[in-house]
Order: sequence, then structure tokens, then C-alpha cells
Amino acid sequence: MAETTVGRGQEGRLSQFIGEEIRVAAPWEGVWPAKLANTILPPFIVLLRLTMGWIFAYSGFDKLIRGFDASGFLINATQGPLGGWFQSLGENSAALNVIEPLVVWGEILIGVALIFGVLTRWAAFWGAAMMFMFYLAQFPPAHNPFMEYYLVYILVLGVLGGLGAGRILGLDNMIERLPWVRRVPGATFLLG
Repeated sequence: MAETTVGRGQEGRLSQFIGEEIRVAAPWEGVWPAKLANTILPPFIVLLRLTMGWIFAYSGFDKLIRGFDASGFLINATQGPLGGWFQSLGENSAALNVIEPLVVWGEILIGVALIFGVLTRWAAFWGAAMMFMFYLAQFPPAHNPFMEYYLVYILVLGVLGGLGAGRILGLDNMIERLPWVRRVPGATFLLG
């Protein structure tokens, strides 16, 4: 089987490829045995995506329902070299009026996007960015200096984004096939 890619501007040369099968490989193909890659890995990735989505969505809805005040965390729980900056944010009401809805709605939207597999890479990026900010606020970690759960979340979100987890039983798979999405440069990169 011949494998090839036709890029932009090469459509006129497409006639030489007629009769050849064009195949798109998943990121894990060729790395692991085919049986593992096709039977065990996809359900595991979906489970991981749904788990991370649930963690974010539950946390956001819990903050929305019970009320969320970021000043307590920012003033009392921050430490380290950036602790003073985070504490000043916790004392500034204008900053809190921006931070609190961003945290609540950010968690909800990231969670829903991961659960449904919509804009998965975009959601994974912003989820990792949020976890990195939480990690910086409490740096250095009090209990384990090498691995904090924020870093585990960042790692898992990076894996989900890198593998294009939204393409596996997610809406990104259907959205990427829309003609107008294919015409927008970089649109399919945000999906996945």
C-alpha cells in the first residue's frame, strides 16, 4: 500500500495519486503492537478524557453552586517566590472580580469540552495553564517537592492533547470532517 500526503497547492498533482490508498495513521500506530493500539488504548484514552472532564466540570459546578471566593486561597494558601503577588491579587477586589468567574467558568467549560470531546486540544491547553497557575501559587509544594497533583493533571492533559483524544468517541472527529473547518488553517489543530 502506498502512503502519501497531498498538501495545499498540490491539488493539481492529485491525478498522479489516483488509485493509491491515502491512509491517516493514529499517533500511537507503529509505536505499540497493533492489538494493543487498536483494542486497549482507545478505550483507555476515552476513560482518561472523561475522568479529567468530570474532575474539571464537577469542580466548576461545585464552585458555581456553593459560591466561590478566591481571596481565601490567594491570601492564605499561597507561598514561595510569587506568594506576594498572588496575595496582592487576593486583596484587590477588581482582580477578584476577574479571577473568580474565570476559574469557575473556565473549569466548567474545560470539563464539558473534555467530556464531549469538543476542542479537546484547546481545552487541554487551558486546563494545563490553569493547573500551572495553581501550582505556581503554592510553589514550592509543602508535601512532595517533585510531584504535586497539579503536575499530574498537566501531564495527563498534555497526553490527551498530544494524542488527539477528542477524535476517539468525541465530537472533534465529526467537526473535523466539516468542509468549512478544513478550509480554516489551524482549525483541525485546535480540535482533536
